[in-house]
Amino acid sequence: MKRLLIYALVVITSYMTGVIFYRTTMYLLAIPEKSEIDLLYPWITVFFLFFALPIYFVIIAFLHFMKSRSILINSLLKTVMLLIFSLFSALIVPFMFGGFGYLGRSEFFFSEFATLLYSFFVGTSLLFSISSSIAEKYLSKKQ
Repeated sequence: MKRLLIYALVVITSYMTGVIFYRTTMYLLAIPEKSEIDLLYPWITVFFLFFALPIYFVIIAFLHFMKSRSILINSLLKTVMLLIFSLFSALIVPFMFGGFGYLGRSEFFFSEFATLLYSFFVGTSLLFSISSSIAEKYLSKKQ
């Protein structure tokens, strides 16, 4: 039960960090809050919960089974794998919406919306990596 609660906290904090990264990027790019980009935000959350988050846990489980002796190498490998997958997730989101029109063209990958997606998923993956490492250390000390 304790493990479930700790990982729930990891998920919530990583998601909130993604929201902070998303909103900060929105502010820095001067995107109005009631723009059509902001209307897509609930779909990004759904994508995070049902696609990205399970893959994050699969990456964590894979690295747990392939555990190296060095904590630094293990943490660095986890962070790099999560960052690569987060960038991949940011590129997949448009195809969740059909990938037609503007979302399917190459200009999308350098657009404001893509930048928002990159910042959201990079924020979630960074904090997920850090907080899952902290959670693993805490849980290993308690056993």
